[in-house]
Amino acid sequence: MALPAFNGPLAGFFTDNGYLIGLLLAVGPLVSALVNPAIGRLSDRTWTRYGRRLPFVLFGVPIATLALFAIPSAPSYGVLLALFLLNAVFISIAGVPLLSLIPDMVDPARRGRAMALFMIAGGIGAIAIQMSGKFLWETHFELVYYLTAGLAIVCILPPLFFIREPRPRAEELAEARGRGGTSLRAALASLARRDPIALFLVSASLRYLGAGIAITYFTLFAMTDLGVAVGDAALAIGVTGAVRMALAIPSGRLADRWSRKRLLVGTTGAAVAVNLATALAVWNLTGLYAVLLAGAVVGTLDMVVSGPLFMDLMPADRRGELTGINMVLQNVFRALGALLGGAVFAWSGSYRPAFAAVALFFAVSAVILSRVRIPPTVDPQAGS
Repeated sequence: MALPAFNGPLAGFFTDNGYLIGLLLAVGPLVSALVNPAIGRLSDRTWTRYGRRLPFVLFGVPIATLALFAIPSAPSYGVLLALFLLNAVFISIAGVPLLSLIPDMVDPARRGRAMALFMIAGGIGAIAIQMSGKFLWETHFELVYYLTAGLAIVCILPPLFFIREPRPRAEELAEARGRGGTSLRAALASLARRDPIALFLVSASLRYLGAGIAITYFTLFAMTDLGVAVGDAALAIGVTGAVRMALAIPSGRLADRWSRKRLLVGTTGAAVAVNLATALAVWNLTGLYAVLLAGAVVGTLDMVVSGPLFMDLMPADRRGELTGINMVLQNVFRALGALLGGAVFAWSGSYRPAFAAVALFFAVSAVILSRVRIPPTVDPQAGS
């Protein structure tokens, strides 16, 4: 959650070519897109004495953090690219099973609050790292990556040893093991039938594309277009992260008590306004704080509502598989966003036009999401 604020400036240490910066920031999501569906599908079909999802997390996190420790010492662009790739592979091995634990262990009526707690837990570490950039980046940038890797090991791994996963039903495990074909083929078939979950994933993909630009290039936008230092931009992101944490629990309660579809459509529409304001009305650090605060409200609702809505739509025997597909789309479209943002800068010398494009992607996403039919048994308050 913290490192997107720093990865762009880090890439700038090795090259000033917009296309090469975009490639470096896109390679991780693209690699993850290849790994996620296989890992998600495998975790659906797995049961060991240690659980269904946890073995993947306990294997992936330590190796991913080793790559983080090595990144600051990369001697060249090529080595840095390889380390980003390695980190992405093992984060993907851990990430899909970790997210699949939520619907495995939390009933639908409490998933909004569970996602809120998930967000707070990650936010504490992210804010600490982002604020550290104010004091460390200009003099010892490598400490930002060491701090991230250290917190990952200390905070992620120990609690997992105290989790006891519920054993899946025998028929659910048999269905997962007996299912043939590929995840992506099944997703395309669902889209052809206009299944609600397929339309949801199309809408989500456009949000991922917009987020891939906005998150990846926000710090570079502050540096290039506003003349704000990396440390000051990272501090602003960290400060507004505290707002996200304060809003997480109320947002989770809202997601559990009101129509998740309507909330997400409204939130996506609000994201259109925030990104248009970024493109057209931000000229200094004060303006940067204003759009970050507005984005904190929008982003908190998006994360807390969209996850439970997606979980509501997925059948129990395909949770790992569909989580993998979702993360494929997330990584592919965020990678496309990284490439597109780099191309915009190479073409125009500014990141402002990229945020106008982000607003367009969110607008189309809201229109598609409004067409998703939520079964009354899933969300009785959803109406249509």
